[in-house]
Amino acid sequence: MNRKLSYKGKELYQMTISELEAQLKTNQLRLIFRSLFLILVTFAAGFAMPILVIVPIAILVITDYWLLQNNKEIQRELERR
Repeated sequence: MNRKLSYKGKELYQMTISELEAQLKTNQLRLIFRSLFLILVTFAAGFAMPILVIVPIAILVITDYWLLQNNKEIQRELERR
């Protein structure tokens, strides 16, 4: 991954193990809630105008991918320690 992850002004290598674990849990919760919200938006958009279903699905796929990549980087940092 080319981008540098930082949470609360610290990069991954500067964070303690407990901070990394807390951020991992936070990211997992974000993933769940964001997915549920965007699925509901997809259904609502599908009833209003079916072509609009593409937009929330694209947002869901992209943001879930980013969060999963962030979680992998946090896991790698935890394994290094």
